[in-house]
Amino acid sequence: MESSSAVVIGSECRLRNASIFPTAARPKETPPLTDPALTVERVLTDDLSEWLTRELRFPVLAVLTGDGSPNQSVMWFDLDSAHPDTILMNTKVGRAKERFLRNDPRVSLCFEDELTWVALQGRVELDDDRERSMADIMALARRYGSSGDEFAGQERTTILMRVEKVIRHD
Repeated sequence: MESSSAVVIGSECRLRNASIFPTAARPKETPPLTDPALTVERVLTDDLSEWLTRELRFPVLAVLTGDGSPNQSVMWFDLDSAHPDTILMNTKVGRAKERFLRNDPRVSLCFEDELTWVALQGRVELDDDRERSMADIMALARRYGSSGDEFAGQERTTILMRVEKVIRHD
């Protein structure tokens, strides 16, 4: 029996069989999955922005590895006040997710609250400005109740996710 796996790439879910598709190959396009319980929105609405920030949430960031398989990380986040459809995150330079994001900027960020969940899909830009990245991680640390002392002296990069699609299940 051959095993299959699902790969989420951008706004699509694709199936592939590892023994059929070489690592570098991309599977054929498949139509997007439809579910009457899902609502698709194009931008972060005021109501959704309020829901995302009303309490501390720890979303899961999904990125694509070099072979196309997903890599997930629990993240601290905030909305980028200068850009209403942008999520701000931060990571240490040299981490796997940073390398993967430099290779492929497509991401998904999933939030949950019991029976409600929201998945944001989009692309990221990495801002390597050391001063900004340290200011961003310190602001995130304060938001999440930390002094941020553990980040002193680290080389950081800011992750700016431009939200292209919102999938919501209430």
